[in-house]
Amino acid sequence: MQYDHLLGVFFSLLSAVFWATNDIFNKRLIQKKYDENFILWTRFPLGAIFLLPLGIYFWDMNSTVIYTTFLWLPLEILASIFFIRALKYSPLSVAMPFFATMPVFSALAGWVLLGEGLDFKGILGMFLIFYGSTILVESDFKSFSTANKGVFYALLSSLLFGINVVIGKIAVIGSNQFFFAWYYCLVMSFALIPFVKKFPEFRKSIKEYEFTIVGMLFSLGMVFYTWAYIYTYASYVAAIERLAILLDVIYGRIFFGEKIRNAVKASFIMILGALLLSL
Repeated sequence: MQYDHLLGVFFSLLSAVFWATNDIFNKRLIQKKYDENFILWTRFPLGAIFLLPLGIYFWDMNSTVIYTTFLWLPLEILASIFFIRALKYSPLSVAMPFFATMPVFSALAGWVLLGEGLDFKGILGMFLIFYGSTILVESDFKSFSTANKGVFYALLSSLLFGINVVIGKIAVIGSNQFFFAWYYCLVMSFALIPFVKKFPEFRKSIKEYEFTIVGMLFSLGMVFYTWAYIYTYASYVAAIERLAILLDVIYGRIFFGEKIRNAVKASFIMILGALLLSL
């Protein structure tokens, strides 16, 4: 049992690395003035192509997968759109730490939907997450959020993703992690089409290697994220994957020259809170 838990932790860490690195290329594409919804959309058809062999070999379409789709899909569409807007309107080192709140929402959803417990360490973890938020905004959320509009989108995205962590686990357990990773990309490929206004950019995007890298990194992150579900609690997966926050802060400094004076301290505190929550 302990070995299974550690394996789930390891897979969660891998997903964090892949998805945090993915954000570098998302931000670069945004800076190249591509439509953010188009950037968001491209990862899913590319992911569906990359993961197609797994989807076919581990095929497991069943009633659980179908009915949970109607639950997670609307939330996932909104959460994804809010996520890419958070990247557009705020620096990586500012927007991403607020995704540390996701384990709070997933823990509460896990308690309600799956009966996963929450004790003193979890409550302390929640407190540290919110305390880290106050450090980041320097106790003035109104002026901070006005200057960084992406923070509002980050919090909305975190809430919806936090709920979907639990619903997604139900779907993965009802089928298998490899099939669901492919199925998720396929469904999102079609679901996001109505939100993409600049499909003419498709021809131009073929020349951009960043789009291919985004698809590959997202696919790898998705596989290990769903794989982690099999071995540990949904709230653990969400908490450990939040280590991507610290990587995003570092990436923001290295690749985009962002100031990280408060971001590093706040990120460490929020990640500690997320890890306590996972315990």
